[in-house]
Amino acid sequence: MKRYYRSRIICGAMLAFLIVMVFAVAGIFYFSYRQIEQESTDFLQAMLSTGEEQQSFSQAAPPPMFGYTPNDRSIPSGFYDITMDSDGNVLTIEQRGIAEDAVVSVQQYVQQAAKSSKDSGKIGSYKFAMVHNGDGTVHMILLDISIQLQGLYRMMRSAAVVVAALTMLLFLILLPVSSKVADAFVRNGEAQKRFITDASHELKTPVAIIRANLDTMELLESKSKWSGNIRCQVDRLEKLIGQLLMMARLEECETGRRKSEIDLSCLIRNQWENYGPAMAQRKLVSSLTVQDDLILHGWEKPLEQMLALLMDNAVRYANEGGKLSLSAEAKGRRILLRMENTVEYLPAQSPQTLTARFARGNTARTQSAGGAGIGLSAVERIVQMHGGQLTITYPDAQTFRVSVEMPK
Repeated sequence: MKRYYRSRIICGAMLAFLIVMVFAVAGIFYFSYRQIEQESTDFLQAMLSTGEEQQSFSQAAPPPMFGYTPNDRSIPSGFYDITMDSDGNVLTIEQRGIAEDAVVSVQQYVQQAAKSSKDSGKIGSYKFAMVHNGDGTVHMILLDISIQLQGLYRMMRSAAVVVAALTMLLFLILLPVSSKVADAFVRNGEAQKRFITDASHELKTPVAIIRANLDTMELLESKSKWSGNIRCQVDRLEKLIGQLLMMARLEECETGRRKSEIDLSCLIRNQWENYGPAMAQRKLVSSLTVQDDLILHGWEKPLEQMLALLMDNAVRYANEGGKLSLSAEAKGRRILLRMENTVEYLPAQSPQTLTARFARGNTARTQSAGGAGIGLSAVERIVQMHGGQLTITYPDAQTFRVSVEMPK
């Protein structure tokens, strides 16, 4: 159990950290990229509006750092000042800054930009913009932003390395920390189980005394409506005590016993036979469809309890003379089990809430039937122990369905 809590603490903390880091790095990347785009757009507009760099554009310098004291720049990077005729033929190319591409490759970029029928856009590692002059010529600025993109790429690569290093550091820190935190959870869980177990055992004695006195009273004064009500509540209390003990022992089973190969088909048929008299007494139209040789890797006793709880729940709450069906089959590497029964009316709550402990669809009906609201909660816990999933649905207005899916 301690290993379970430690793994959950470590996985949860690292997942939360990674989510925060991903959003942080993505935010830094986004705003840095947007800044590159905005500065390059401002430069292109400034150059096209004035025709020369001079003081039309100024790139703010970063603050002094690491011994460097950079100044503001009027040219953010290398660019080409190009003039074309109305047919797209290059008339002049003037190289500015530190652009290094050959004139032939630049002309190819210019031709592609001219054919794009756009006044601005991106091509290669360049960003371009153009305006049409009154004399029919076209003025184009081809701005090289490869240096900025390379810097952005290096920043992202460094951020990825830093995040990986911090994740490993967090994992090393969580190893001893999670152990101490898990100890607290384990102590709390053990204290809770001890309380449930001790309370259940303590309740057994007064309940047994009440039942003995009730039997004596009925022998001396005969049975009555009131004695029948007392016996019904004593039966319900004894069942509740047994279910509480079962819930406490499930944890011990999961942590203290090894799994084995279980013939689930045989367990289902045995439980079906056990509830045969109860189904006949309520005149239920029953149907059993079980595939042979359904082998499950798990714990036999909890699986028997799961099937007994499902059968008990279906027989208890099915309407008199209604239908009850149970099917089990293998699909790939999973086993699908489905229990259905008709009811007079469905619970008012949504199906998802019925697996909570002490959840009851209708208090008056549940009490009259002897239910305590723990059965489906115990079924869900047993299914989770075996790595499966429990689903409750209402296929129609008179059908209650419990579906269980577990890996072999």
